[in-house]
Amino acid sequence: MNIKEKYIIRSSILELAETGLPRNISIDEKIKLEQKNGDSAKTQDLWNCITALGAQLSRPPYDPYREIIDLDISIGRRQCPNKVTLSMPLIIYDNDAQIDNTTLESLHSALNRLETFENTTLGLISENRIENREYPHFKRISERTKVLGEEVRYDTEGLVFQCSNERSLQFLTEIRKEFDGPILIEVDNTFEKYLGPLLDAGADGIIANTIKIINNSKNREMHAIKVIHDIKCAINRYYAGMENDGTVLIVAGDVNNTGRIVRAAALGADIIGYSTSLLIANAAHHHEVQSDFNAVSDRICKHVMATKGELKGVPAALGYSNFYNISSADLRTSNIEASIQADIAIEGTNQTYRQIIEDFVYKYAAEEQLDLNKSQKQELVEYLLVSR
Repeated sequence: MNIKEKYIIRSSILELAETGLPRNISIDEKIKLEQKNGDSAKTQDLWNCITALGAQLSRPPYDPYREIIDLDISIGRRQCPNKVTLSMPLIIYDNDAQIDNTTLESLHSALNRLETFENTTLGLISENRIENREYPHFKRISERTKVLGEEVRYDTEGLVFQCSNERSLQFLTEIRKEFDGPILIEVDNTFEKYLGPLLDAGADGIIANTIKIINNSKNREMHAIKVIHDIKCAINRYYAGMENDGTVLIVAGDVNNTGRIVRAAALGADIIGYSTSLLIANAAHHHEVQSDFNAVSDRICKHVMATKGELKGVPAALGYSNFYNISSADLRTSNIEASIQADIAIEGTNQTYRQIIEDFVYKYAAEEQLDLNKSQKQELVEYLLVSR
């Protein structure tokens, strides 16, 4: 144990002795706050407060250059006849950004090149009809197509639409009878109400745009990590006592680099919806000289292949040959808020902050011989978490 670790432990014990309550912010965060003259910790990006445990003696690292690191993932539940397989956990997510046609053509060209020459399959979610493509397309449709009597053209590998109310469930039921490919449903803040019925009706995956969900939430302090955690928990509750038959969680929004992709995957995301505008900005527009069609396409390809290499390297360093073996158990944080929002264990322990508070409450009730039932103890735990 080094001097810094001893200092943290002693400071925590002294504060507990003085206040009678466990601290509501980590030592690291306290130091950061002092350096920022008292700025709120909640303004920080919680992504940067989460780290991953490296490979252990019992789980040695892999060499991604010599050993196969599996990134493939299939979209489509067990009963879906025509599944779609991606060669990495990314699907390009058309976020309705105003992008010029030339740049979109460059993206189309890049996705074809990746499929044909790099053996890398990425899907594209878009409402536009695309000709001469080699990659899978998930067409965004609307309930209005049925209401207005418009014919839905199934010239695509998958479908995507927004769930907004009970009519969405009926729409899904009708489409499921006609379409034998994967159907992905975009959910909003009411996901807990509709998630079970959507899966019952045959949805193959759930799309969560974290930015939209947070902006429409009353809890403005909610972070993307909580959105991912909560929706994954809701999916797990649906499958309680059963094996997940292929439902995938696709997370779009505030996940814009490899580090966040890995953390999101550990928290429960199966696939990342990579923003079309962000991909083009990262890969194509960070140059002073105006790029032509081929240059932009080439940069997009290089950006995707570099990301693919990183996504192989990180799980290998954690001791996994399969990217999807990463879990929240591999994450640690020194940030109290991150631990609470996504049930991440505190650094140096195997417990989340909630579990630490629960242990404290139960021990305190026993020592003081308080006549509290389990529900009352949990109410006290919630009070301590909220009133930090």
